[in-house]
Formats: sequence, structure tokens, C-alpha cells
Amino acid sequence: MRLGLKEGPSLGREWVDRAPSLHFLRVLICLRLLMRDPCYQEILHSLGGIENLAQYMEIVAHGYLGYGEAQHSVDKLVNMTYIFQKLAAVRDQREWVTTSGAHKTLVNLLSARDTNVLLGALLALASLAESPECREKISELNIVENLLMILHEYDLLSKRLTAELLRLLCAERQVREQVKLYEGVPVLLSLLHSDHLKLLWSVVWILVQICEDPETSVEIRIWGGIKQLLHILRGDRNFVSDRSSIGSLSSANAAGRIQQLHLSEDLSPREIQENTFSLQAACCAALTELVLDDSNAHQVVQENGVYTIAKLILPNKQKNAAKTNLLQCYAFRALRFLFSMERNRPLFKRLFPTDLFETFIDIGHYVRDISAYEELVSKLNLLVEDERKQIAENVESINQNKAPSKYIGNYAILDHLGSGAFGCVYKVRKRSGQNLLAMKEVNLHNPAFGKDKKDRDSSVRNIVSELTIIKEQLYHPNVVRYYKTFLENDRLYIVMELIEGAPLGEHFSSLKEKRHHFAEERLWKIFIQLCLALRYLHKEKRIIHRDLTPNNIMLGDKDRVTVTDFGLAKQKQESSRLTSVVGTILYSCPEVLKSEPYGEKADVWAAGCILYQMATLDPPFYSTNMLSLATKIVEAVYEPVPEGIYSEKVITTISRCLTPDAETRPDIVEVSSMISDIMMKYVDNLSTSQLALEKKLERERRRTQRYFMEANRNAITCQQEPTLLSQETFEKASLSSSSSGAGSLKSELSEITDLPAEGFQAPCGKDEDRTCDGLLSDDNFNLENIEKDLYSELDDELDISDNFSSSSSSPLKESTFSTLKRSFSASGGERQSQTRDFTGGIGSRLRPASAGIAVSQRKVRQISDPIQQILIQLHKVIYITQLPPALHHNLKRRIIERFKKSLFSQQSNPCNLKSEIKKLSQGSPEPIEPNFFTADYHLLHHSLGGNSLSSNDPTGLPSSFDLEEGITYEQMQTVIEEVLEESGYYNFTSNRYHSYPWGTKNYPTKR
Repeated sequence: MRLGLKEGPSLGREWVDRAPSLHFLRVLICLRLLMRDPCYQEILHSLGGIENLAQYMEIVAHGYLGYGEAQHSVDKLVNMTYIFQKLAAVRDQREWVTTSGAHKTLVNLLSARDTNVLLGALLALASLAESPECREKISELNIVENLLMILHEYDLLSKRLTAELLRLLCAERQVREQVKLYEGVPVLLSLLHSDHLKLLWSVVWILVQICEDPETSVEIRIWGGIKQLLHILRGDRNFVSDRSSIGSLSSANAAGRIQQLHLSEDLSPREIQENTFSLQAACCAALTELVLDDSNAHQVVQENGVYTIAKLILPNKQKNAAKTNLLQCYAFRALRFLFSMERNRPLFKRLFPTDLFETFIDIGHYVRDISAYEELVSKLNLLVEDERKQIAENVESINQNKAPSKYIGNYAILDHLGSGAFGCVYKVRKRSGQNLLAMKEVNLHNPAFGKDKKDRDSSVRNIVSELTIIKEQLYHPNVVRYYKTFLENDRLYIVMELIEGAPLGEHFSSLKEKRHHFAEERLWKIFIQLCLALRYLHKEKRIIHRDLTPNNIMLGDKDRVTVTDFGLAKQKQESSRLTSVVGTILYSCPEVLKSEPYGEKADVWAAGCILYQMATLDPPFYSTNMLSLATKIVEAVYEPVPEGIYSEKVITTISRCLTPDAETRPDIVEVSSMISDIMMKYVDNLSTSQLALEKKLERERRRTQRYFMEANRNAITCQQEPTLLSQETFEKASLSSSSSGAGSLKSELSEITDLPAEGFQAPCGKDEDRTCDGLLSDDNFNLENIEKDLYSELDDELDISDNFSSSSSSPLKESTFSTLKRSFSASGGERQSQTRDFTGGIGSRLRPASAGIAVSQRKVRQISDPIQQILIQLHKVIYITQLPPALHHNLKRRIIERFKKSLFSQQSNPCNLKSEIKKLSQGSPEPIEPNFFTADYHLLHHSLGGNSLSSNDPTGLPSSFDLEEGITYEQMQTVIEEVLEESGYYNFTSNRYHSYPWGTKNYPTKR
């Protein structure tokens, strides 16, 4: 064999061309065995054998993918993929593989239908992707969509290898972007339900890499990814794993033994535990990246994430020391990132002793380097047993899921959300309910409510009265809902809507620590919602908030604003002179400080202060000296907003809101008019979103209605099958007795039109003679009407419209009508001979049943078979989807492949398939299900840099296409025909032009 390798590539190519397929397969097997020796790998490279092998693999793969499996093609591909995997297993040899172009063929083989070929390609690509240079070349190809499809639909082993390959490729930015564009997040999150440790580990590390993008991070939260990661960390699942590696799997695949591998029979509990630690460390890494978004961090806390992660830092001497220490480092890092959010810090003060807490703080905010947490882990593990037990008890104390230890009224206290000047806010749940609520506890002994019991009672009555009015009147999406107030043990309790989110003030602190700032679009989005809430309160409800601060404005999902804390505003303002600088005086207007009467414009001043703080992250008026602070507020002296960051509109709006003279200060309507252009854009976006949601709702309604009707139709069809069988028996009996009456008519019509038998059973019962006499002698009976109704039934069933003009009659119609007349004539003649009362121009002699039908030759026309039309269209779709895969994105083929996938999905059925293909062949203007093309729209929009389609668009799609709204069957037909032209479908053989009587091509219907 070594001598054969040294004879040169030219002789090898000549022999390959002439050699029988089996002989060449044997050569490949021998070459595969030789490639186990690194020496022979170098010889193969020096002789140029790698390039020849890559070319031959490309030829075999092209035939295998495009024209079916040639002789021994699967075995050849399996052996060649093994050879390239062995070559790629050595770092310095990976460049040989990519230089030969073999990686392109391996990517194409991801579309293989044979499991062993697919696994061989995955194993070879995974070995190549270990190298950054090779990884970059692979990521340039059209690979991500195929990988996501495998992850979604294939077997466990294929998913494992695919997840590992995608984990390596996600180091490249363009791969991460494609995962986002191809809607990979829900696919990846669905895999978190698996119980295989290696698959889970790869998937979680993919999430770690893709959630560096802020939008993807939010999407992971929306799809429930945070809850799934925390569920894995809780450790209440039984996992399986194996010892397999890329090399061992590749050898088993080439030898045909890969399906005999087992999962966890050989793994000890210790090995399973070590793999579990690695998985939990990966989950901590994912949560660390996710909590950089404030809303994500809030959800982690709400889902008891601090407790779940904190349990992982507790040392356990019985576990593997190295793996345990690494897991502790990852857990400490996740906790430290959560601690960076100011509202979470009280939780951590209860966790650690003082010296450990100091080390925890000294690490700093958002430090990713895992080695920075090793000192913290060492200090924790060196603590004495009593200190460790104390930390364990502290961890248990922050468990939000423990049984409620306290009830107030009919409400269970679940969590302490925060404290204010007058009391605390708790997260509660009713004893008999599941909904979570917020409950504010107000201490009535606060001096602000009066010095004696009489004053306190008066203040409480006023508060309860005001809250009752607010509870009954306020219904606005940006204003909190109040549900109930009650007194208990000298405390006032206010039950209100629980806002899932964080106060605006915490967002200020978080952005300041990260050294970020509000984007102007986000700034206006928040301020506009604040203006809408204030307009509703001031102009419609005549309510002044009087205590508008960043801590009373909650930001929920997608920056939804909710204004909170109404009822105590008056008391807070009266006591503001007694509070420190951190109180509400920072947002108080000059007239309040001067003890002058004030109105709704006090809230406008506060809104201006909040807008300023969104732009600078600092309040406009601040001083440690109360007199100096009051002077600044009264004179409206503040540092200007830095130039170059925000538009002039922001600066002007702040200046107008912070006008010291209340008379010249604008009200909320005037403020809104100043930013009317921005508000119009905001309303436009809302209108567009609403319209899109309405369209989506309408499509869902139509789809549900269609599915319901199809299900009903199928059920009716199933119920009619026994009736049709009895009808056939009846027809046979009628023919055997030479009957030419209503039974003959029923039989002939049933054969032609497939009409149900029930419609022809009424005249043939107990009163058959009398009923048939009435039918034939009724003045309302009209043969032409029956002809018209029957034509309508035939048109609906067979849909004969494409190849005949509307003015010409169908031969099938004529045949049916002649049968109808003959049947009724025969029936009428028989009745005449029996009753002698019927006087029509019908001959007395009946036509024999065996006689034929005379049809003029001029009236004979070719019948278009509608089933064949459907099969032609289906053949075109399947032909396109079986073309060899493209190395680069082909949007038109992708759209067709998605359409074909929807035709044969689990939700589809034969009736739906027929209906869809029928609409396609007719070029219906009805839109196809739009959700199949969402990813295509995002990909196209991204590739065009956010621009719209133009006539010279490189994707080849007409400018009228709008994938965001979905495309119509007519547009799909156009795309199919264009791809057929490009692929040479009509030029492949001359028989293509003559094999069908209806023409050469089915061009789109012109409308």
C-alpha cells in the first residue's frame, strides 16, 4: 500500500476512473486503517493524496445527495469522513483539510439521509472546529440552519455531536448572529429537558456565548431559559452520560458499531457527579451573563435564584475537590454579578460573615476572570465547622419557597420587597389563591400622621378615603392598580398590583456602575409613558401624585412604565422637611419648598428631574447642605446635560419642565406638545404593532376555523363510509334486477360525482311510488335547475378551470347531463306505463340498459385530471428540496424548503396537503402561514442592513415580497418556477417538454 501511495496522484486518478466501485471501496478501507498511523498521514499529504481524496469525496457526495445512492456510496463516504477526522485530530494537520476544500463537502453532508454518513461528517467537522482558523472557514458556510434542524428533530447521538460542533463554532460572531436569526433560542432551550449530561453541557455553553448579545439575552428570559437553568442547578434530576470521545465515536462509526454504544452502564456514581458539577458550573456561567440585563437579574431573584446558587458555594469534603472548587468559583461569580445590582445587596449581607463579605466586595463589579474568585473559595473552605453551619443556616433563611412564617389578615407573607419612610412592602399571596400581590405596611405611629390618636385616626380616614377613590377610578396601563385597604394592629395595609420589574432608580444605579447610559430611544420611550400616565391623572381624574420619584416608577418587561405609590403622597410631602437629603426633596418643586400653593405642575417639575437623571444618571439638584440644596431648587440651578450624547430636544424639554416659576412652567399637555413629533413616532410604532397583532390574530382565527372545518369534514367522511358501502350493495342489487328507476339514477350519479348516498334515498322508501310520482309531476321540478346544481357540485369537486374557456362546456358536464336526462327519461317512461297519468313527450319504449351513449366527435374534449395537476406541483416542490445543498444562503430555496416542511409537518394531514397544493397550483392570493418565514425575514433584513428590498436585490426576490407579513401562494408559485429555471429543471431532458398533455410548464397565474 505504501508503494501504491508513492506512485503518484495521476496514476491514482486513472485507476479510480476505471476501477470497479467495490475495488475502490476496499482501497478506502485499507487507507482508513493506515490513517491510524501518523506516519502514513504525512505520506498521504506529501503525495497530494488529501486533495485527490477531497475531490473524490465531493464527487461521491454530489451523486449521493443529488441523484440517489449509487453503489457503495454510503460506505465510501463513511470511510472518507473517518479519514478526514483522523487528519483533523492533529492540530497542525487541520490546515491540510481546509486547503483541500474537504470542509465544504463535509458541511454539505450534514444533509445526508444516512445516519452513519451524517455522524461521520459531524465528527470530522467537530475535530476541525477545534482550530480557530478552520472554525472561521467553516462558519462562512451555510451550516447553522442544518445544525439547528438536527438539534430539533434527530436522534440523541446526532444531537450530542451537533451541539458540541455548534458550541465550538459559536466562538465566531457570525455563527452567533445566525443562531439568533434562525430562531435557535427555542430549539436550544427545548434541549434543556434532556437527561444526557454531555448534551446539556454543550447546549448550556452555547447559551453562554449567544447571550452576550443583549437581545438574545432577553429572548432567553422570555422563552423561560432562566427557570430551566435554575431547575438544573437545583439538582433534583437523574442524569446519564458516557465516556465516549470524538476519536472513539469516529472509529465505532467507521466499523459499524456506533449503534451498539451504551450510555451510562460503565460510569460510576462519582463520574456522573463530576459531570454534573461541570454542567452546574456551565449553568452558573450562563446566569452570570444573563444577569447583566437588569430584568433578567430581577427574574433570577424572583425565582429564588440567589438561594439556589448560594447552596452551590457550601463546601463538601466528600466531593471531588478540584471539580467542587471550580463550581464554587462559578457560583461565587454569579452571586457577585447579582450583588452588583443595588436592590439585591441586603440579601448578601445576611449570607456571609464580615471578613468573608469584605473579600466578596473587594473583587469588584462584573469581574469575569474566574481566578479572581479563588481566594474567596479558599477562605470559605478554611472556615471552622461552626462558621460553615452558620453560613448554611443563612442560606436557608433566604429561601423564598419555604413555608410562610407569617400571615397578615388573609395574606401569606412570601418576601420582603423593600422599605420606605412609612413602612415595608411585601410580596404576598392570598390563603386560597395563587396570584401574587404586593402589600404595603404603613406604621401609623409615624409622626407624619399626627401627634395623638385623634390626629392619627383623622389621617388614616383621609388616606383610606383617598385610596378608595383611587381604587375605584384608576384604570390605566401605566398606573398601578389598588385592590384593598385594611387596618390591623395599629398598622394600615394596602394591597396592590405586584409589578414584576425594578424601580427606575435601580436602573440608574446599575447603569452608573456599568458606566453605560440610556439610549435616547429608550429615554423617550420611558418619558412618553410617564407623560401619558400624568395626563390621565391630571386631566381625566384630577389627581396629583405629589411624590413622583424614580423609586415610584417601575420598569417592567420591555420598559413598560408603571407609576406607583399614590395614597401617602400628601403625608410624605408634609414630612419632607424632616427627611434627609435622600428623601423626596430632591424632586420637590420650588413652590413646595417655599410653602406656596401648588398644583399639577409639581408633577411636571418632578418629571423634568427624572428626564434629566435619565440623561445624566444623577439628579439635577444635589447638595449635602440642605440650605444649598433648597437654593439650587428654587433658582433652578443645575449642571447642563453633556453635549453630543443626546439631541437638542432632550435639553429643551428638561429646561422647560424645570422652569422655577410655576405660572410659566408648562402643564403635561404642553410638555407633550413639545415632543409631539417623537410621540407621533411612538404612536406609529404602537399602531404598527397593534396592526401586526390584529393580523396575526385574524390569521390564527382563520387557521383555527379551517382546521376545525377540516376536522369536521374528516369526521363526516368517516361516518359516511358505512353508508357508501351499503349504497354499493344497493346498486348491485338494482343492476341485477334490471331496474332503471331512481336506484339507477343514484348509482350513475354516485359514480360520477362522488355525492353521498343520503341525498338519493328519500324517494325510495315505504311510499316510493307516490313520492316518485310527486317528484316527476311537481311544477317546481326543472331539469335545467338540476343540471345547474350538478355542474356546481362538479366544479367544486374537480375544479376544472385552467385549460378550458368559460364559454365552452365540459365534456364531463355533457356526459353527466345526458346521463341525468336518460335516467329521468327512463324513470318517467316506467312511471307512465304504470299510472297512465303522465303525459309527456317520452317514448313508450325504454332504452336497453346495455345500450351505449352517442356523443358527437366535435364535442369530445380532453379532460384535465385535477389529481395529476396536484401531483405535478408536488413533484416540483419535492424536486427542489432534493437538490444538492448550497454552500451559501439561497433564500428562495430556503423558503420552498420551509413550505415543504409545513406540508408534511405533524400538524398537517392529507386533506390539508391537497388544499395547500391546490391553492399553490391556482396561484391563490391568500397568504401562506407567515410564521414559517419569520426567520427568513430577519435574515434578509439583516443581510440588507435594515434596508427594504429593491429591484436589483441580490436575493432575487421581487420587491413586492414582504416576508414579515408572509407570502402568498401566488408569490410562492413564482419562486418555485424561478428556482426550477435556475436549476435546469426544464432543460434537463427534452422529454420534459412533451411528457405532459397540459403543457411544458405551469407558469404563475397572472392577476
